[in-house]
Amino acid sequence: MSDTCMTHLERYWKTLTTASNEHFNQQNYVEALAGYKEALYRAEVLNKHWEQCSRLKIPVLQVYLISCNNVAYTYEELGDLEKAQAFLKRTIYFLIHLMEEDQVKGISIQEDLKRALLTYTDFTQRTQFFTSQDTTFNDLVNTVIQS
Repeated sequence: MSDTCMTHLERYWKTLTTASNEHFNQQNYVEALAGYKEALYRAEVLNKHWEQCSRLKIPVLQVYLISCNNVAYTYEELGDLEKAQAFLKRTIYFLIHLMEEDQVKGISIQEDLKRALLTYTDFTQRTQFFTSQDTTFNDLVNTVIQS
């Protein structure tokens, strides 16, 4: 993909995210969710081009994590806690995958993982939403933290 396309994707991600933030702040959650999902799609495309993003100084990791969190928070506001939880878990699984595969050279994943774990913990405590898979998920997280 050309450098121009990559920088356009990042700019469009910012535009979508900014507009969706406005919808979210006005409690127009359905519109916010649609925009955040579009922004997430752009983040996923950028995510497939780590080296190019790095060279162009596009913070692809933060773009992806922000997108997932925005979708999660919006689902929470819409009362769909299962989907909100799934997107919060998605960030954790993604970061664990990056750590295991050592795909991102020169970028410290530990702080982002710590933040993602704290966000997830805050969500489960605030909403009291747990699923039968949470025990397995928590075991996985504890294993990663210990290693």
